[in-house]
Amino acid sequence: MVDQLTAPLYNKLIAEFEITDNAGNNNGDLSNTRKKALEIFKAKGFPTTKNEEWKFTNLSPFLNDDFSFIPGRFEEETIIAAVNKAVIPGLDAYLLVLLNGRIQFALSVLPDEKLATILPLESVLDTQVFKDNAVFSQDENNTLLALNTALFTDGYFIEIPRSVVLDKPVQIVHLYTADENTWYQPRHLIVVNEHAKAELLEASVWIKDTQRIVLNSVTQVSLKENAQLIQYNIQDNAADERLINYNQVSQLQYSRYDNFTFNLPGAELIRNNLEIVLNGPSTETHLLGLYLVGGQQLTDNHTAIHHKFPNSESNEIYKGVLLENGKAVFNGKVFVERPAQKTNAFQQNNNLLLSNKAQVFAKPQLEIFADDVKCSHGCTVGQFDPESLFYLRARGISEESARKLLVEAFMFDVTQKIENEAVKEHVQSLIYQKMENSFSTIV
Repeated sequence: MVDQLTAPLYNKLIAEFEITDNAGNNNGDLSNTRKKALEIFKAKGFPTTKNEEWKFTNLSPFLNDDFSFIPGRFEEETIIAAVNKAVIPGLDAYLLVLLNGRIQFALSVLPDEKLATILPLESVLDTQVFKDNAVFSQDENNTLLALNTALFTDGYFIEIPRSVVLDKPVQIVHLYTADENTWYQPRHLIVVNEHAKAELLEASVWIKDTQRIVLNSVTQVSLKENAQLIQYNIQDNAADERLINYNQVSQLQYSRYDNFTFNLPGAELIRNNLEIVLNGPSTETHLLGLYLVGGQQLTDNHTAIHHKFPNSESNEIYKGVLLENGKAVFNGKVFVERPAQKTNAFQQNNNLLLSNKAQVFAKPQLEIFADDVKCSHGCTVGQFDPESLFYLRARGISEESARKLLVEAFMFDVTQKIENEAVKEHVQSLIYQKMENSFSTIV
């Protein structure tokens, strides 16, 4: 049943598909895939709180606006200024700039073609590497993923060749513009081949903040044998942005994947879906997340790790700090299938509430079907330790400074694991800034 509040947008999206399909933009090998995906969306519409995966995140209030699918226009000087502002200070990195989902080669500084292939996704749709690595789920319960499959227009494609260790990180800056409320659906594909290694940092910037935008984006990652990828997602966004992200990762044997996700106060809705499938033995996965939630913000992190082969390892630590009327959701699932003997899986979620109006809904889950494993999970929700606060106050530290120190110590388990010093300093700087601006209410 379609929600009455979201029915206008539901109908408009279906009409948009018909327009693009009739124009021939959905042709080629993906035509049938797109049509099947649209049928999934048409059958169930947007997810509601009756869906277990969306039980604590009601999308209806965020989707009852009238949205356009036409990008806004801005002067080149404004775009360049936005790029310069988004670049991480002191970071020696390549730069990939996208404007409304499309690569801007003139504004990008890309590695040599021998080190990486970086192209618009639409230019590789008919290639073998895309067919071998892009996965189009037919999960009838994942209607927003199906919607992206049906209507995605462009995005980036990154491939790291066999045995190449990329000499510098790639900072990816997504710029979005809007003359009116706008809906975007980019899709990206990353392939790291055998014995290769790369480091990617992503952030999105909304140039105009007088309208609302929705990003329903999908990123797929394919790690081949012995490949390594470090992926950072820094979400420091404007208030009227609604972010819905799907990050799907497939790992082959001996590969390693590290993901750092930082949600900062700003965007009124953040929903991150991170799914890792360990498709080979002796794989290694590390997921680290930090969410700071304030105002009326809703931040929802859903993770799923699928252990399918033996001798694999996964470590997951997510920490949240909430104040004012902030609401956070954490749902972390670890699946260990019967063949995945000798699996070592650890999951921890900790939450610090700085307001009696803040809410957190945490649900760490383990489903284990193997018998020779070492798996654990845990979750805590609490406030400041009064003894620690008293200890700091007794040494002449003001209450405001003491509380900030305790928050920093609480987040340390995540920030200390950032090996790139420029990225670590940037993230810590953003956290301190947000604590100064938004977290002053904790005193």
